[in-house]
Amino acid sequence: MTVSAAYAAFGLEPGAGLTAAKSRFRDEVKTLHPDMTEPTPEALTRLASIVEAIRFLERHLPACMEVEISAGQARRGLTRSLRSGERAILLRIPPGVTDGASLQAVGEPDIMVQVRVLAAAPQTATTPCPADFEPLDDFIEAFSRPSANARFARWIRKAQSAA
Repeated sequence: MTVSAAYAAFGLEPGAGLTAAKSRFRDEVKTLHPDMTEPTPEALTRLASIVEAIRFLERHLPACMEVEISAGQARRGLTRSLRSGERAILLRIPPGVTDGASLQAVGEPDIMVQVRVLAAAPQTATTPCPADFEPLDDFIEAFSRPSANARFARWIRKAQSAA
């Protein structure tokens, strides 16, 4: 199966997005479910094909996330760290980014982040707020902290040198 064939299973143009495909999938499952429709071979075949299509799209499309920033942050640009499950992800937001822009996470070709710029009252201060740097500090802390394996190896070395 290809991405265009998976979108075609829902009657969508390639690139319509995973959200549109999931919406169409839910609508079709509601009508094709055996509780709603007589389970004919055609209906069951159609149900199996759309289940296969949505699973294919979920596996092969980039992960999408959203981040909300203030209008001041959008003007200045910033670096933000996000979490995707257990992974810490770094996102560089360039100065002058607009609402709805899609950015790729640093070093993560399969993760796209959509930026939402929140409308706020105009600010008089133009210097960066220390709170703007907290997510970056959290990201640096998460990656500079030794792993459990490194801590265990250090503990073993200490125990051997003490003996």
